[in-house]
Amino acid sequence: MRLYGSDKPDLRFGMTFVELMDTLKGTGTFPVFNDAAYIGGICVPGCANYTRKQLDQLVDFVKRPQVGAKGLVYVKFNEDGTVKSSIDKFYTPEVWQALKAKMGANDGDLVLIMSGDNANKTRVQLCTLRLEMGERLGLRDKDRFECLWIVDFPLFEWSDEEQRLMATHHPFTMPNPDDIPLLDEHPEKVRAVAYDFVCNGIEVGGGSLRIHDGKLQAKMFDILGFTPERAMAQFGFLINAFKYGAPPHAGLAFGLDRFVSIMAGLDSIRDCIAFPKNNSGRDVMLDAPGELDPKQLDELYLDLRPIAKED
Repeated sequence: MRLYGSDKPDLRFGMTFVELMDTLKGTGTFPVFNDAAYIGGICVPGCANYTRKQLDQLVDFVKRPQVGAKGLVYVKFNEDGTVKSSIDKFYTPEVWQALKAKMGANDGDLVLIMSGDNANKTRVQLCTLRLEMGERLGLRDKDRFECLWIVDFPLFEWSDEEQRLMATHHPFTMPNPDDIPLLDEHPEKVRAVAYDFVCNGIEVGGGSLRIHDGKLQAKMFDILGFTPERAMAQFGFLINAFKYGAPPHAGLAFGLDRFVSIMAGLDSIRDCIAFPKNNSGRDVMLDAPGELDPKQLDELYLDLRPIAKED
């Protein structure tokens, strides 16, 4: 996340993130950066010749609802040694030179910077921009395959909506044995025994080690906000099974159709799965979804009624 803003990074090209808090926060008078909790940038080699129109297109790209950023700052380190930025007036030449050194930029390079009050959210937005630049520059070569394992996932993640910790994978994932002592005081620091296999920025397989100890599972439910009664009501079958001594269990599931799409250089997995659905969720081969017989609805105690139109 620190270098790529993604737990499935595309390693076919560089442009890794550089954090710029010490370089740009408080060193000038640009209020957006001075109020930010995170500032990060990517260096795009050889693109200082981008026109204003091209830069405006990038600003519009990050402002799309799918990305959700408020804006984008650019700094062009021109071939003649001059510097041109969308926030020129807020910083001194010395700051631009410090930025150039921090980014590892050369004359002719373009630096793109994003900031925000939530570090992870801003990193995800910067990741989308990084992938877009890789696409525009032809760096995402479909004939090249860069694979890696992702490990040490956090066991929990904070939900702003629920205002509590949630299981990153599922509540049955085994904590890293070295981190179990942290469960009582610092559960947010606990790593999971979980793993993903990634190829060219696509998750093609994943799995985890399951909890096989009843007391540890009870602690997990407690951290997630389950009362003992609720945990027993929903997962009593599992909790009771632990009383008889469950063996360790782990697994790894690969999506072979995703492998096929990568090997074939396809942009959509729909082109290589048996029963593809279109963008509206319709299976055109089976003509589904279709009309349900009233008897089927009655079996499920469902009553379908048209939505009344407002005046």
